[in-house]
Amino acid sequence: MRYDEYTSPLLQQVKNSVKDLEEIAEKETFEFLEKCVPYEVVKGIGNVYITGCGDSYCAAIAAKPVFENADTSTLTGMVPGTPTKALRNIDFSRYFNTYGGWNPLTLDRNALLVISISGSPARVNEAAIRINEHGGTSIAFTGNEEGKLAHNCKYVVPMIVKDYGLTPNVSSYYSSIYSLMMFGFYMSKAKGQLSEGQAELCRQGLMEYVSSYDEQVMDRIAKEAFELAKKWEEDGVDNMDFIGDGADYATAFFNSAKMVEGFGGLTTNDDSEGWCHINYFIKDSDHIGTFFIANEDSKAFSRELETIKLASKIRKHVAVITDCKEDLFPENVTVIEVPKARSVWMHPLMEHIPLDFVAGYISCFRDGRPYRNGEEPYCEDRDAARFRNSRIEII
Repeated sequence: MRYDEYTSPLLQQVKNSVKDLEEIAEKETFEFLEKCVPYEVVKGIGNVYITGCGDSYCAAIAAKPVFENADTSTLTGMVPGTPTKALRNIDFSRYFNTYGGWNPLTLDRNALLVISISGSPARVNEAAIRINEHGGTSIAFTGNEEGKLAHNCKYVVPMIVKDYGLTPNVSSYYSSIYSLMMFGFYMSKAKGQLSEGQAELCRQGLMEYVSSYDEQVMDRIAKEAFELAKKWEEDGVDNMDFIGDGADYATAFFNSAKMVEGFGGLTTNDDSEGWCHINYFIKDSDHIGTFFIANEDSKAFSRELETIKLASKIRKHVAVITDCKEDLFPENVTVIEVPKARSVWMHPLMEHIPLDFVAGYISCFRDGRPYRNGEEPYCEDRDAARFRNSRIEII
């Protein structure tokens, strides 16, 4: 079969990502966000914490730079914004500020942005209740306005998330990133870090980046991803490394998860420094696929180039997702080129697409059941037992 003859809910999400994001952008405007969270509330926020589980945590990492830096220059890209932390859900709800205690002077200026499409997992609700009890402001980013999380938060940003059925979710990821980035622009505008015109230029720039993944580009990426997936599958690649730095680490983390959810692959994720210290030594390197996310404007680009060269000397299957030309990398490395973004913080919204395609194609090759659906012992009451029925404790 040709690459364009394969179909699945996962592949369909990837192919629809630009269209879906354009529909989201039509609704999630600055005026929409002001109705969700009043201007004066946002203006008074001093510290931002973003949390969620799985893909939602990846979205938090991806969007963090937009909050801590407001984009006003295409040269430097950044001016100071709002102090922001992207925290694992369990870290925020059970460990954050448990040793030194909350600062009573800043309690009412702390805001927690909690991401959950369903709003049902226990841990995100625990986090929302905790920030409320410590005097802060909870804001839910969710696709379920009637869910538990919406009920437990002081404010709700209802996201548009298209449902593609039981499949590794990509639509929820790009929906979450876009909603968070837009809220970051809105916050910077409310706090006077961006003028209204500058905030609008940020939004326009982001949508221009989305549009750069036009039909021709998407078709090329799909074909290149298919060829890589087919070759690696024929070569017996069964384990995969994903490496990214800064906000690009969100892409590495997210796409490692899609391989696991799609066909049960064994994956790891790391940054370009950590990989050199640890995964460099993994045995059976002929059957390990190694993916790097390495864009030219990355602050760690020089380290990424070093790590890619090291990997290419000890492994047969190395691929780079990049906005650079392939002649910058070793000859035995597979390069999938993606469009350049105007600013470094934009990359995570779209750069996951080539790896989404790889996950989709390998899942088709292996006839994988998403989330091991229907397989024992995974299918019995799996969601409730894993995270919905977990005990809530407020610390």
